Amino acid sequence: MKRQKPQITMNLNSSESILDVFIKADIEEYDVNGFHFFDETVEGLNISDMDISCCVFVNCKFRNCTFEGVSFNNCVFKQCDLSFMNLTQGSFIRTEIIESRLSGINLTYSIISNVLMKSTPCRFTNFSEARISSVEFVNCDMTSCSMDKCRIKQTKFIQCDLTGTNFTRTSLAGIDLRGNCIKGIIFMGGELDGAIVDTAQAIGLVELMGIKVQDNK
Repeated sequence: MKRQKPQITMNLNSSESILDVFIKADIEEYDVNGFHFFDETVEGLNISDMDISCCVFVNCKFRNCTFEGVSFNNCVFKQCDLSFMNLTQGSFIRTEIIESRLSGINLTYSIISNVLMKSTPCRFTNFSEARISSVEFVNCDMTSCSMDKCRIKQTKFIQCDLTGTNFTRTSLAGIDLRGNCIKGIIFMGGELDGAIVDTAQAIGLVELMGIKVQDNK
């Protein structure tokens, strides 16, 4: 898998606030391109069906915000908090999310492609029915996420905590789960066909299915 990295111009506009830029773009129905936002807290912002591209967000917090159908293309988030945002039917494409927080956000029916998500807690995040391709989840706490009915391709989980994550009706064929915590993951049966696990993980998965593993007498 070769992930496409974000392509961002060096000349970013850093003189305007998120609220000013996004509200004006929403009212006048144009897209947002080429901004650097930092050290901002945004509360109660509700926008939809907007394309946000070539933007950098540093130490930005979004509280009680709804970005339904919003697309982030060629963007970078560093030390940001997007927890509990509604991003239904949105997308992250060629984007990096580093040392941020995505816990509890709603990403149902979203498109996540060519994304690096690193050192970013996303506990209880809802990825249901998302299309996930060429994504690297690195050192992320993904405890109790919903990843049911997803389409996952060419994606890596590296040193992630997937405890209790729901993978029902999601094919993990070709996905290497070694080195990740998969204790108590939820599946119906065929989701793990073709997935790669180590011996200890395999024993744990067998026990999840109610089969007791014992040495010979």
